[in-house]
Amino acid sequence: MKTIRFIRTLTRGLLVALVVVSGAASAYTLSFSPSEQNVGLGSSATVEVRITDVAPEPPGSPGGLGDYDFEVVYDPAIITFDKATDAGALGLAIGLDVDFLAPGRLNLSAFSLEDPTDLLALQSDSMLLLTLGFRSLAVGTSALAFENITLGDVNGAEREHSSTKGSITVLVAPLPEPGTLALLVGAGLILLPLRWARPSRDGSPTPQEAQTTGTPQ
Repeated sequence: MKTIRFIRTLTRGLLVALVVVSGAASAYTLSFSPSEQNVGLGSSATVEVRITDVAPEPPGSPGGLGDYDFEVVYDPAIITFDKATDAGALGLAIGLDVDFLAPGRLNLSAFSLEDPTDLLALQSDSMLLLTLGFRSLAVGTSALAFENITLGDVNGAEREHSSTKGSITVLVAPLPEPGTLALLVGAGLILLPLRWARPSRDGSPTPQEAQTTGTPQ
């Protein structure tokens, strides 16, 4: 993380005289997808981290995303972090770097080594940055939030940003799917007649046999 911040700072210093950031340029937006989801106790949850509004806006910033550094905050009593998977949005890059800052707080960062023009050609206005995996620990709802965000365009100039929140709700172990329930009920209906027709241990006719043969019960 320190290496990425140093490189980003150095790059901005070299390019600041060449890049004019338009005040009218829209803010880059970080979001979680899905924004809300329910999972069973003891199961896993997958959340995408996406960025939007990174298209070029001449005559200001060339747009695109050259680096990111932000924290994801969650409730460690409800869910625990499992893994992070880079989506490759920055092309050839330094990262993805994941730091555990404290229980329930992750720092995620990366810095692209691509030529700015080549990097722009790889990107779009809406991109998947990375995927986070969590495992559920207890019943309840954990909020997901971004904090301490720094985003840079393909030239390393810092951009304005916004973010949206998300959540993961952990429920008790869910009931079987409707199809599974139907199979279980069907199996029970098949077993009941077989049990009903099973001969008694003393050799006397079963109720079904008594009805068929007219034998007194």
